[in-house]
Amino acid sequence: MPFQIYSDRLMRMQPKTVREQVTNQIRDDLLSGRFEAGSMLREIELASRFGVSRGPVRDAFIQLSNEGYLAYQANRGVTVRRPPNPDDRRFITSVRKQIETHVILKGTPHLTDNSLKNVESALDRLKVACDEGKATTIALRDVEFHESILVACGGDDMLGAWRQLCSRMLLTYTRHQDYAHTYREHFEIFTPLSNKDAQSTVEAIVANIQ
Repeated sequence: MPFQIYSDRLMRMQPKTVREQVTNQIRDDLLSGRFEAGSMLREIELASRFGVSRGPVRDAFIQLSNEGYLAYQANRGVTVRRPPNPDDRRFITSVRKQIETHVILKGTPHLTDNSLKNVESALDRLKVACDEGKATTIALRDVEFHESILVACGGDDMLGAWRQLCSRMLLTYTRHQDYAHTYREHFEIFTPLSNKDAQSTVEAIVANIQ
């Protein structure tokens, strides 16, 4: 299928390069379950599918491996990571909550108006996704909202480890079928954050991350 078909959908996110467009589409496919867990992804096949050279696909593999969605295995190449088992997922969820709690408690007193505007913009994008009702987009906007909070609270140094945890959780992302409720949960996080109420923000975060 020509890449332009994919590009039309992805331009809503305003990707700047072909590499970003390819990365966005592969990530979307991973979250939607198009690729079987443990399966091998081949550059030449995806390059043909998207109508691009192998370079952007190779770059996408590197980025998505860094994000935690893909794994490189010697003599096998790039494979799709398997979702964590229930015990591992509970542990991952616990660590993610600890990271977000730590950053919010430490950084909330130093929030600026500009940083709060960035969080509010991420919340608005989540609402659009919830209104549209596409689960994979909602999952990505959900994580984007939480990341905007970490950045606003000065948690940049934690982002690498945090993103790896989130990617593992997204492989089994199953939230409310009532997407309006999903938005309300995140609105209830933003409200105390905008008032610089760290403790109430943490309580809303802990209730939200499942």
